[in-house]
Amino acid sequence: MEVFGIPERHCDDPTGFLVRGLLSQNTNDTNRDRAYERLKEKFSKWDDVLAADETDIADAIRVAGLAEIRAKRIKGLFMWLKERNSGRIDASFLLEMPYDKALSLLMGLDGIGLKTAAVFLLFCGGAPLFPVDTHIKRIMVRLGVFPPKTSADKMIRVLSKVIPRDLHYRFHINLLKLGRNICTARLANCAECPISEFCEKVNI
Repeated sequence: MEVFGIPERHCDDPTGFLVRGLLSQNTNDTNRDRAYERLKEKFSKWDDVLAADETDIADAIRVAGLAEIRAKRIKGLFMWLKERNSGRIDASFLLEMPYDKALSLLMGLDGIGLKTAAVFLLFCGGAPLFPVDTHIKRIMVRLGVFPPKTSADKMIRVLSKVIPRDLHYRFHINLLKLGRNICTARLANCAECPISEFCEKVNI
């Protein structure tokens, strides 16, 4: 916290946040954001996306890659939200139910796994979940917390229980910053790392 500060949690549009989650898989943040902005530019309302042909949606989000697959998943998500929420494409209702029920519902959807669901429920609802992406997984392995071949899903389930709930968001964000700027995949810059004293420095 001393190095990266205390980040504030925000989620202005839960539905849009879920869409970003679908767009973020297997791509970088820049392409995810470009795809999301182009989708919003092409369609003024989420209902317009649901009514559109998948090819038109795919064209809008192509920069993120896997455009046809993502277009199908976005339409499927919107149809599901509309059916579950009295005809409204709005993911907010998921944040009003017990997080474990919302987690189960989300993971039943095409394209939404534990990490995507955990990010949504933590960022938008403050759920006691600790998402693990490639950066955090790398740090956990280098610290010696988990063996190298441990899956991200297993890490999520374990860390969600052992890390205090009030630290989930801030610790998640600060580990992301550490992984992106200091403990990178190409180089573990141990001289600048604020937690190097705890690290086994596994070269992974």
